[in-house]
Order: sequence, then C-alpha cells, then structure tokens
Amino acid sequence: MRDVIDDIAGIGAGSDLDALRALRPDVRAATAGSEDAIFAGPSGLSPGERHAVAAHVARLHDDPRLQARHAALADTTSPRLPVLYPFAELLTLHTDQASPAAIRALTEAGLAPRDIVMLAQLVAYVAYVSRMGVALDLLAGRDGAGGTAVPLHPRSPGTADFGFTADSLDWEAWAPILDIAQATPEQLAILDASHASARISPYYLLLVQEPAVLRERSKLFNTIMYGPRGASRAEREFASVIESRINGCPYCASVHAQRWAQLKGDPALMARILAEGVEVEMPPRLRAIADFAARLSATPPAAAASDVAHLRAQGMNDAEILDIAAAVAMFAWANRLMQTLGEPRRKPA
Repeated sequence: MRDVIDDIAGIGAGSDLDALRALRPDVRAATAGSEDAIFAGPSGLSPGERHAVAAHVARLHDDPRLQARHAALADTTSPRLPVLYPFAELLTLHTDQASPAAIRALTEAGLAPRDIVMLAQLVAYVAYVSRMGVALDLLAGRDGAGGTAVPLHPRSPGTADFGFTADSLDWEAWAPILDIAQATPEQLAILDASHASARISPYYLLLVQEPAVLRERSKLFNTIMYGPRGASRAEREFASVIESRINGCPYCASVHAQRWAQLKGDPALMARILAEGVEVEMPPRLRAIADFAARLSATPPAAAASDVAHLRAQGMNDAEILDIAAAVAMFAWANRLMQTLGEPRRKPA
C-alpha cells in the first residue's frame, strides 16, 4: 500500500526508500486511512474547505508539493475561510499561544464541536505529513531548506503557565466533549482501541466526535511509538519529549518524560531538559537525536542532511532514523491537538 508520503517524497516502487518504508507497513496503512477519513469522510466542513485549509497550512510549512496536491482540490470561494485560516495558522505557527478564545471564534461562526475537531485534526495531520516528507528527502540525500529559527524557548507552556514537569497532569477541553452515556458502539470500540483510559479522558472524549479520524490516528500513533525493532522505545520517547518541549506542550512532555524514565532513561537529564530546554549538555547519541528532533519540529522544518549524518555517525541506521522522524512527526500532530483544543491542569493535591 502506498500513501501520500510516498507521493510527495517521490518514492518509487522497489527503491531503497520504498524498502525502508515497507518495514513499517502499518504506518503506511494508517496514514492512508487518516487521509481518507480527514478529506473524504462526512463532515460539516466541505471537502473543498478541507483542501483549502490543507493547502494554506502546507504553504505555512513551506511545502510546495503538499500545497499543490491540496490546492488542486480546494474551494477558495468558501465564505468561512477567513474564520478557518486564523485557527489553522494558530495550530501551525503559534502552538504555544492558544486560548479558549480561538475555539469561541469557531463556535460563533457556526462550527459544531465535531467540525472543530475535524479542523484541528486536519491541520495537525498536515504537520505530520510534511515532516515525514522532509525526513525521507534527507534520508535520500536531498538536503532540506534549513535556516528556520528553532524556538528553543516557547513563549508560554499552556495557559495554566506552570512550566514543564515530569509530574502527571490532567487535561481540560475547551470545546464540548462527548457524554460517554451517548456514545455509539462504534465510538466505544474506538475509545477502547485508542487508550486504556479513553472512556474517562476529556481528550479522547473530544476527539471521538470524529470517530473515523481518531480510529486511524490511534492506529498510527501506536505503530509509530510501539512498533517492534527499529529505534528503541526509549529513543522514540526521548524524541517525543524534545518535540513537545520545543512546541511548549507540558502535557505531552510530562507523559513521555515519565515513559523515558521508566525505560531506564536518565531522570536527572530529563529534569534539566524540562527545566532549562533542549540545549542542555547530554551524551553524543542523545545530542544527535535532540538536534534532529528540534530542527524537524520547527515550522517550516529546519532539519538538514548534516543532522542525518550526525545520527549515522552515532551508529543509527536509516530504519532507526526514520523511526525517530516518525515519532517527531507524530508529536507535531499530537502537540497541536493538546495545546489548541484544551490545556493541562495540575492534578488535585
């Protein structure tokens, strides 16, 4: 099975990159499933509106291939685009500046909670696809544009503004969530497949209002983060924390900092990353992963062929490097949902 990432990266059948991607067939399948659910599934947003927003977001990512793909199917005459575009720009460029006001603006424009979820998923999905395309270009020896300033110090880690922590956090939605008593059998099945606590999680109860998108996204997340072989689980978790620290997402950073520690990561190093930022001193292999993750996290991505060379110099093969890139791309998606649809809260004492 091929997907949009194969198309934009120009991956030919039987090529080295095709063989590399074939090591993770579930990533291709879930990416293709996400594409169908987001752009062809039923929604209060028309297909033309969805493609117009996607083309706009691809332009913000400086991704002409992805922009052209969606522009060909876009309805740029929709009167709702002046409302949809600012929210898309917030998710794309200013993930550390979200607030409930952005959700209210969409609600006042007539978008239902399900439509807001679809819009957020769409924008975050484009962020994922664009980064995967860049990573594959780099692995093929095609250098990225580079030069983008990497935001090492986010303006504000959520409106709660309590900084980054390895403590467990709660999360509060800014848009109405599904009443679990009203869930359909399909929604219940998708919740159960997504996470063990999804039935009581405001995050999942918000996202499941677009069930087909959540189903495919959960498949993608699970295969990227937990798939066998390739990069170690610990290194995927580490890259996810770097992405989340760059984007200013304390909830994602806390969850995956804990998982890294559970996988025998260095708690003292993680504490410094959370407190001081991703530029703290660390062992060479982790330094190479952190630099690649940080630059791939930037918008537009600033990762370059030199980052891949540093990873290879630390003994990482291309399958491992692509796993790290996929983790970063997945959290380019996850952070954008967590930060712009709600906010973290400290658990009650």
